[in-house]
Amino acid sequence: MGQISPVNHSASLATRTAAACPPAFLAADLERLIRGAGEDVPSYFDCVATETIAPGTKTVIRWRRLTHDATLNKPNIEKLVGKLFKQLIDFACTRSEIAEARRRFDEDGTAEGFSALQEKARRLFTTSKKTGEVGEILLYFLAERLLRYPQVLCKMPHKTNPNMHAHGADGVHASVHPSNGHLRLHWGEAKLYQSLNEAVNECCSSLAELLLGPAEAKKTQTRDIELLRDYVDLENPDLEGAIRSYLHPDNRLSNNVEFCGLALVGFDIADYDTFCRDFAAKKTTEVAVRITEWSGKLQAAVEKHKLVNLTIDAFCIPFSKVQDLRNEFLRVLGVKDAGN
Repeated sequence: MGQISPVNHSASLATRTAAACPPAFLAADLERLIRGAGEDVPSYFDCVATETIAPGTKTVIRWRRLTHDATLNKPNIEKLVGKLFKQLIDFACTRSEIAEARRRFDEDGTAEGFSALQEKARRLFTTSKKTGEVGEILLYFLAERLLRYPQVLCKMPHKTNPNMHAHGADGVHASVHPSNGHLRLHWGEAKLYQSLNEAVNECCSSLAELLLGPAEAKKTQTRDIELLRDYVDLENPDLEGAIRSYLHPDNRLSNNVEFCGLALVGFDIADYDTFCRDFAAKKTTEVAVRITEWSGKLQAAVEKHKLVNLTIDAFCIPFSKVQDLRNEFLRVLGVKDAGN
């Protein structure tokens, strides 16, 4: 009888997982999930300043301003909200649901499946006058269009009460680290406040709870990971299997997952018109002074909440009134007396 060679289970598992999801495979398949080409963003947002990294941190800050209409020279909130309303299905419905609606259209030519999804998505949003969900869908739009990070988990389909906000991250997006090939999961937090100080501190506090927080906060992160692992729906079985491998604690690939932050901060400024006149007149010095001051407040919040060593992509947007954005979103959703 010939000698039976021992099986190297460790090497076998490493070979199988490496073959199943090498970085090139993962990156290419994630890229295919991205919705929209991104050329439409300048129609809705001006770039106020070049992106910068807050000193002593890994936080990249991107300053944007709503574009203005040429007639009244006012921020075109109605146009932006109209664009966001068109994202409802992509943001709040699963890819399987969208694929089924597409199959139905291909088979019998009716768009009823898409109409049903639009209505379902609309009903998932809260009607609260202080809703932050418009910030969540705005963050989704910018993450997909500008950063090219596809959404891999949205809490909206898992809401049991439309008038309650979903707990945990506002959304989870994914990318592959350009140098080491690690899977990066970007945990989103959107905050819209009158005060910039309050907005950046609440945003960083939420990110710290998700990414660094104490044991009770870690339960929220664990729940989000479980949702992603159990309900990942990317209409791509190979990619879904790869992500589950990365999220399984017994798989060696779980050591190659990086948790990152994704932030949207919207805030009021009292002299918004003056700021916009300076921006339109290309008074770079005056604008730069503001950006430096505002960026310092975000940097201070990142330091306060001990996020300096985490990669964070932050979008910061000044408003005349952030409540105007909420009111218009609620109006388009069909909420009566929105803004009253």
